Amino acid sequence: MSHIITSNRGIQAELSVFLYPDRNHPDGDVWIAYCPELDLVGCDHGEESAKKSFEIVFRDYLDYTIEQGTLEQDLLAHGWN
Repeated sequence: MSHIITSNRGIQAELSVFLYPDRNHPDGDVWIAYCPELDLVGCDHGEESAKKSFEIVFRDYLDYTIEQGTLEQDLLAHGWN
């Protein structure tokens, strides 16, 4: 089960992230890292780069929703309880 825990010590998250090649991409070796629980995507050339891209996207998502005070609202909108 996916979860995100926030505290004054930081954020802990456990999410499903699917990693797969985009075989139809015109640039060739492009990999996608997709998290269906949050509908977030990272992508780049190569598996490790796609993972790092997703980490950046996820961090940006958390930074923005926490700064705006909308993390809980957004999680509920994505079906979290």
